[in-house]
Amino acid sequence: MATSVVVARTKPDGLEYLADSARVVWTDASQAAAQFSNVREATRAAMRLPSRMRAFALPVGA
Repeated sequence: MATSVVVARTKPDGLEYLADSARVVWTDASQAAAQFSNVREATRAAMRLPSRMRAFALPVGA
């Protein structure tokens, strides 16, 4: 089971992660990503972003 969940989006050379859920700030470092307690909360944050960003919830760790 995942210990935390992040919001990510794809880009040509890999993934980038939502760094701050209050503002739309992206980072390449998964360690700097905003952590959510469950997939539902991360999905909710991803769905609030503009549709051109196409973000999704991604479970981290086991």
